[in-house]
Amino acid sequence: MPVSHCRLSEPLTEKGDYMDNYSYASMRDTFDMSAYFVVGPQDCKGRPITSVVEDALRGGATFIQLRAKDTDAKDITSMARDIAQVIEHNSKSDSVAFVIDDRVDVVWQARHKGIKVDGVHIGQTDLEPQEARALLGEDAIVGLSAETESLVKLINELPAGCIDYIGAGPLHVSITKPEASVGGNDGSGHTLDEAQINAICDASDFPVVVGGGVSADDMEMLAHSKAAGWFVVSAIAGASDPEEATRNMVSRWKAVRGDAKHGHVPHK
Repeated sequence: MPVSHCRLSEPLTEKGDYMDNYSYASMRDTFDMSAYFVVGPQDCKGRPITSVVEDALRGGATFIQLRAKDTDAKDITSMARDIAQVIEHNSKSDSVAFVIDDRVDVVWQARHKGIKVDGVHIGQTDLEPQEARALLGEDAIVGLSAETESLVKLINELPAGCIDYIGAGPLHVSITKPEASVGGNDGSGHTLDEAQINAICDASDFPVVVGGGVSADDMEMLAHSKAAGWFVVSAIAGASDPEEATRNMVSRWKAVRGDAKHGHVPHK
């Protein structure tokens, strides 16, 4: 089929289906991004990334994204293997989804090697969602960044089954992305408030996770909004006690939302 239908047309290896070595069940219908942790080695204050990820898992993180900018494919694949093992050792392989930022090539390679990487998160300037879906197959999670209501409406026009969720932000100007702002970085941009979050969620056919400078003090507002969850980097990775920082945020979110989970978009 053509790429626009978001399906693979031919096997990608001479041995048959390119996912022969990937024996894990798809998490497209089960992922929980209420507590979404984005992390790379540059965020961990010199601590091993695996230790910080394990702390976050113990604190209640429900979704992990590896973001390792300016790192080569071999090293990202190695980090992905280590993180996947940490998730498995904490008995959360079936409940915590794990994706890699931007690098569809690394996700493909990791999955081909049998590493439990559940998908990819891509931005507006990365590989097109249709291409990511075609390369990774129908069982992978594909997340996409969007910052404005009008952009979300364009995303909704993608062929059915291409993406699974939207990441929106920033809520505040963040340490990890100080240049980011809704509407542009030319001085005219701004950050999100509850009304804007709700407008994005109302416009979206997909669950929306919100981040960018998020802290524990934002949990009540975010939990009362229509967001499916929150994503953070520094609030956990930069904390002196990542486990306690995660637990505090999860607790404050659940004080409003309880154990309610967002829905998933049909893709078959």
